[in-house]
This record gives sequence, structure tokens and C-alpha cells, in this order.
Amino acid sequence: MFPNYRRADLFGLVILATENPAHCQAATAAETFAMHRMTLKTKATPIVALAMAFAVLAAVTPATAAPPDVRQANYDFEASGFVTPAGQIPPSLYHGGVAPVGYQLGGGLVQGGCDAGCDSTSCDGMCGGGSLGTGSCGPFGCGGILGKFTSGGCGCGPGGCGLGGCGLGGSLINSRPFCLFCMGNGCGACEMLRPVNILRGLGSLMPYQEAGRCAQRWYDLSAEATFLGHSSGGLSGPVTTLGTAPAGPVVLSLNDADAGDDLEAGMRLSAAMIFGAGGNLEATYMGNNQWDSRASVTDPGAGLYSFISDFGTDPGGVPAGFDDTDRSILQSIAVESEFHSGELNYRRRTMGPYCRFQGSWLVGLRYLRFENGLLYSALGENDNTVNASLPRFFSSDDEIKNNLFGPQAGFDLWWNMVPGINLGIGAKGAWMQNDLDRRTVLTANSINAGGPGVVRLIDNEQDTTVAGEFQAKLVYRLSHSWSFRSAYYAIAVDDIAFAIADRETIRGVVSPDPLTDAEYQFDSLVVQGFSFGAEYIW
Repeated sequence: MFPNYRRADLFGLVILATENPAHCQAATAAETFAMHRMTLKTKATPIVALAMAFAVLAAVTPATAAPPDVRQANYDFEASGFVTPAGQIPPSLYHGGVAPVGYQLGGGLVQGGCDAGCDSTSCDGMCGGGSLGTGSCGPFGCGGILGKFTSGGCGCGPGGCGLGGCGLGGSLINSRPFCLFCMGNGCGACEMLRPVNILRGLGSLMPYQEAGRCAQRWYDLSAEATFLGHSSGGLSGPVTTLGTAPAGPVVLSLNDADAGDDLEAGMRLSAAMIFGAGGNLEATYMGNNQWDSRASVTDPGAGLYSFISDFGTDPGGVPAGFDDTDRSILQSIAVESEFHSGELNYRRRTMGPYCRFQGSWLVGLRYLRFENGLLYSALGENDNTVNASLPRFFSSDDEIKNNLFGPQAGFDLWWNMVPGINLGIGAKGAWMQNDLDRRTVLTANSINAGGPGVVRLIDNEQDTTVAGEFQAKLVYRLSHSWSFRSAYYAIAVDDIAFAIADRETIRGVVSPDPLTDAEYQFDSLVVQGFSFGAEYIW
């Protein structure tokens, strides 16, 4: 502004303004300029100005950087007369002490003036509250009936007008004043129903996503509870009729004791160990599912005939059928089965482009065992020949163990829907050798020349077959270490031996005919069901 003046001239202007600030405010720019010119005519003025300038410079110390020193947290706002802003809870309400300037305490419950947000809608325009609590801080809280269900016009905190709390955002679930657990005193037990809390609760169920979408499929330990059923096999058809054929109706059939229709509980345990880059060894056990079913029929008139005598027609005559298996008062069948599976595999994993898909292939060894048994029994009237005090009886207990072992290969494919949620499918195929162990126990009243006796038949055989498995899996990661796992399993095996009650073998026991070994009854087996469990990552 002053291009033609020396630095000392500017010092003089500053001194003039400092000595008489009121004069600087009243003088015009021309007067200030004229007075400044007059001071330059004196010879002492420059010397004084320079002396004062050096004094000022000497008093100023160089500035040094230092960390900020925040002390506001220690200030006593109430002692300094701090006025609580509208809508904020005064500290004295929950710490005690002197109320801030401008704040008043009413009688009874805490009351005060209308909050800044209080309007005619939520507080009915009344300060202090009426008999129904329609004011800002009435005896029933804030905002009348409508105000209790919204957050408008209510202060925050357990001791102020806002017994409903803060931050409800106009929610219609401000139920704290009506809470049965705290009688509206601010415990907040009912406020768990607030939408924000519900959303937070649902948010806690979101999958763990910090590992990212590209996290390779892995687990150290896996444990599942399985619920499986299996297909029926072996012979089917009628077992017992009421009266002789063909007029006698069928009252008991092998289908009446189909144990595989039920889902029975078992387990699936698996462990993995790193074995080279991208590879691992897996050991898996699945099984201990057991099924059983029973069915029976009774006739006090001893009119039950079995399939062994072709329902009383072979041999025919009077009396019809065999003494031990026909003219019975009770006949029953019972079926039992059990499943086990063990695997040892080497698996190699790979990642697809963009981490959306990943998969693996495996080779290994597998062992399967399927046990099943069939018990058929008949109970007749008291013996009228040798043992007059005992009833006639017969039972056939047939048990077969299928022990399958062989190599297998397979694969799986995983779709990473979002980080932490994976859907997968898998398949395995195996060529297996089936070692069959069979044990048949026949017990009858007429064995051993008309006396009670037992016949045991033991047989072994080998066969080859194939097996396959399909899986559909879901993994939901809960944390870094834990994941929820659910799956559907279907295991199919060809040529499985099922227990039967062989008619020709039984006839050889209850008649003079030579005893013959029972034939094997082969059929396909399908074991399927679902599981729930968890995976753990070390």
C-alpha cells in the first residue's frame, strides 16, 4: 500500500496506531497519512522506532514444534458456568453436584423446560407436563403416549426426560417407559427390540470375511453329525397268511420291517495334514449309523401259516404245513443293519481365475462295511408229541457282513459366493473287492430227531464291485478358526449281499431232506442323507 516509504515509516505508522487506537478508528485515510508524514520530520522519532523494533525482536523467541497438549477433558464446565446444550443430559443428573446455569429441577421426577426438539406433535406444546405426561418431562416420561413410541423431543440418558434413550431415529419401538423389568427407570432391557439392535444382532451372523475371497479351501479338523437312510434289498413279499393259501389273506410281509426308511444318526470325522505345496493327506471316517425294525402278527386260534410251507399247501393235508413253522399263534420278522466307511486320500488343490472357483482332485484307498441281518421266528401251540409242556417254535437268524476295500479317485469344485460362504460339490469312484462273511443260526423244536436243537451255518465268499459317492456341501465361516458345515451325501454300491430267510435251507432243517447252503441275495445299496457340523482351522 505504501510503495514509496521506507521500513521505518511503517514502524511509525504502527506506533501511532498503538498509542491512539481510537484516533485511528476515527481518522480518515488522508489524516492518518498526514500525521504519519509529520512524525517523519522529527529526528528523534526514527531512533525511538528502531529501538522499540529491536526490543520487540529481542523479546521474540524462535518457535519450536511441540505435540498438542489437550486439556479440555480436565476442565470443570459446571464450575465455570457451562450451559448444557439443548437435548444433552446435564452431567449433574448422574454425577451429582451443582446444576448448570439455566437448568432447573422440578418436584418429584426430574423435570425441566422443553427440549429444543420438542414440538406440538411430540410434547403437545406444554413444558413441565400435565396430568397425563403430555409435556416435555411429565411424570410418565416425555412426549405423551405418542412420544413414548418415538424419539422426537426426548432427552437422552436414564435420568433425564428421555427415558426412551437416544438415537432411536423415530423408531416405533421405544418401549423403555413400559418395560416390565425396570418400570421405566432406564435399564434398557426392553430396548433390545430396537431395530438398530436387531440389525446389529443379525450383523453378528455375517460370515467372517477378513480372509478374502481368494482364501484357499482348507480345514484341519472336521466333525459332523450325520442322519442317513439306506435302500432295502434282499427278498420281498409275503411271509405269513391267516389261514391256508390261496384263501388266507397276507398279514405279514418283509416290507413291514424296512429299517432303511428311517434316518438314523451317525458321525463323520475328518482330519487334514499339509503334504507338499498345494497338497494334503486326509483321513476320514463316516458311519456308526444303525437301523432296526420289527413287525409281528398274532392269532390266538393258531391259524398263521408261513412261506416255508407255501402257506400251508406244501405239505398239505391235515394238519397242513410243518409243526414248527405253521399253525402258529405268533410270527415275527426283525431287520437290522449298520454302516461304516473309512478313507485315506491324497488331495491336490488348485485356484481358478479371479478366485471365484477353486477345486481339487484326490486319489486314495477306501474301506466300506455294511452289515445286515434278518430274524424270522414262529411260535405255535404246546407240543402234542415229545415236549407236551413246551410250545412249538422256530427261528432263522441270518447275518451278513460286506467288507469292501479298494482304490478310489475323485474331485470337488467350490464356488466362493462371497468371502466366507462356499458352495461345493464332489464325487468319488472306487473299484472294490467284497469279502462276504455269513452266519446263519436255525433253531427249531423238531431238530435232532424230534427234540429241540440248533444248527449253525458259516460261509465266506468274495466278489468284486464298484462304489460311488456324491456330495453337495455348504461352508459358512464364523471366525478365523471356526466354520459351520452342512452337506448332503449319497453313497451307492453295486452287488451288496442282503440277509434273507432261505426257504430251501429252512426246509432242509425241519424235514428229512438233505441240508443245503443258502444262496446269496445280491442287490444295490444306496446310503444317503444330510449332516450338520463344524470345521476347525488351527
